[in-house]
Amino acid sequence: MTETAPLEDLIQEGRLSPSVPAKIGRHDVLVEAGPIGTSVYQIRGERVLTVRGNRGYREEIVAALLDAVDDLADADDLGSVVRLRPIEVPGFALDRAALLGPGHTDFFKNTPLADRGMQVIPVHRSEAVDGEECDAFWPGVIGKNLAIRHLDWTREPSPRADVRRLDDGEGGLYRRRGSRRSPKPGLVKAEIVLKHDLPGLLDGVRLSVMDVRGHDLRVHREWDRLRGTLRVPGEAEVVDVDVPRLSAWDLFGPLFAGAAFDAAALAAASASPPEDMLEMRVNDEGRRRYDSVAHPASLEECLEWLRALCPTNGNFLVFCGKSGGCVQMMWQSESESQEPRLWLETPELEHRRSRGRHVTLDEAERMITVLAREDRVAVDDLGDLEHVPF
Repeated sequence: MTETAPLEDLIQEGRLSPSVPAKIGRHDVLVEAGPIGTSVYQIRGERVLTVRGNRGYREEIVAALLDAVDDLADADDLGSVVRLRPIEVPGFALDRAALLGPGHTDFFKNTPLADRGMQVIPVHRSEAVDGEECDAFWPGVIGKNLAIRHLDWTREPSPRADVRRLDDGEGGLYRRRGSRRSPKPGLVKAEIVLKHDLPGLLDGVRLSVMDVRGHDLRVHREWDRLRGTLRVPGEAEVVDVDVPRLSAWDLFGPLFAGAAFDAAALAAASASPPEDMLEMRVNDEGRRRYDSVAHPASLEECLEWLRALCPTNGNFLVFCGKSGGCVQMMWQSESESQEPRLWLETPELEHRRSRGRHVTLDEAERMITVLAREDRVAVDDLGDLEHVPF
């Protein structure tokens, strides 16, 4: 079959199920009910516009999507960008129609309709930016970053964040600014960066985290706090941010999901009490974890690691408090036949030695707890300490 064939025939080419004429809303369409979903085709002159869905497929959603982009789909040059239009369907969580122009949808790729096929996809206002490049939208939003299952119309919105590393540090979290290349932001799920990445920022790492509307959160971690600024679009003054590191998702998650900025919630969080936490390094051969730098960890997480650390010769934990005090421990055995014992010590760099002794897990737990809650190295409370030169 050639590209000069009728569009109805080109649509059918290579498809397993027939496309049957139908009317959805005010639109004349062809409907293909396949084994893994439904595809709707609307012929518009020399172009074809498709809507595809499986779980939660509803004709009223199709009608809303086609209505939303009706004034766009016949434009001479849709270009290489995503066009967003609002939709509103009762009981449907997604509120935007994203139109991808000819040549920019994977569905028609490598078919006779590649340069004439368009697609409209339901998305949430927190997931896409009107006018962004299709080459960024498809792999970033639909692809591996947000991994939106766009055929599933029962899904919940997945707010996104565009993240840049502002410091000149090497590697790691997204793309560093020191690269010779342009500092493109990394597109990720907002929940991941706000709930996991920001609370665990290493010393010296500064990030810009931006939502689709341009709210720009620029923060770094200072012990148990996230400090920096929030720029609100349209406002001349930036907002100071000084909040507990674990509160970022609760505070900014609604903002990244499309809600208005809540200044009162930010102010209330600023007055939160300090967190019981430490900087922790883990070496656990059994779990293949070998930390080269210390990571922030709650007291609960530290105690969990103490109990979980495999009692294998050489496995160790290092804990440092806010003022720099350090307690470290390692499983030791003098021979393969001897059961490992837990050695706990604190280093004394100025004397090139450490002080410590073998301890029980309960004693080790007490040392970690005092360091986190009182910022005090309490190994002297153990008694009978040994001095071990470096």
